Amino acid sequence: MNESIISAEAKARLTEAVKNYIPPPPEKYRALEEVKDCIVELRDKKASYQTIRTILHDNAGIEVSHQTIARYCREMLESSKTKKPRRSKTPTAEQPTSAQTEPQSRPPIGHSRPRSPRIADSKNL
Repeated sequence: MNESIISAEAKARLTEAVKNYIPPPPEKYRALEEVKDCIVELRDKKASYQTIRTILHDNAGIEVSHQTIARYCREMLESSKTKKPRRSKTPTAEQPTSAQTEPQSRPPIGHSRPRSPRIADSKNL
């Protein structure tokens, strides 16, 4: 009873099909997917989403908003690009030599300083 119902060859074909499967684009982007290359080229030329919308409407009869084009570019096009690592907001451990020789008049960024109560000037009251 240990006989396999599916042959090894059929399993290999199935495994290959699963590896190569690409899900279809969402229904809302179907028209834009057909002109993907044009959108990519226009974005490479720094065209705004409004300009792309106008070109698609005037030349291909595609009726979409510039917000939809922006979402399409973010979700479908930029997801395939590698993202740049963000720079850290914390200052680096090494400070320039000029900053090391001068006395610091302020506490470093991110460090709180003790505060005393403010006293109003009696002449301005």
